Amino acid sequence: MKIVAVLMVLVGLMIAAGGALEFWYYGPESRQIWVAVFATPAGVFFSAAGVLLWLRGFSARRLVLIASAVMAAATVAATALGVMGPPAWLPGLGISLLAVVWVWRAREVAA
Repeated sequence: MKIVAVLMVLVGLMIAAGGALEFWYYGPESRQIWVAVFATPAGVFFSAAGVLLWLRGFSARRLVLIASAVMAAATVAATALGVMGPPAWLPGLGISLLAVVWVWRAREVAA
């Protein structure tokens, strides 16, 4: 659980910082603005869910599931637009799926 929380925080901050830097370098008139618009809040939300998972444990399962879905959707959308490459797509989607698997496994353990 703690490992998933740390990975969520690190990947969320990486995606959020990357989205903010895309906006900083390219400005609002480019296509990269969509990474900043969608991936930055998704990354911050994913990191916040990781912090809550660290602090609250199993009671944060529902929030982790929602944050994972948002992060997966943001990374797939940014990749479909052609503005996010594999170095950001793989951790963004991979850790999102890992968190979903953790939620499913934690539900079985708690039941």
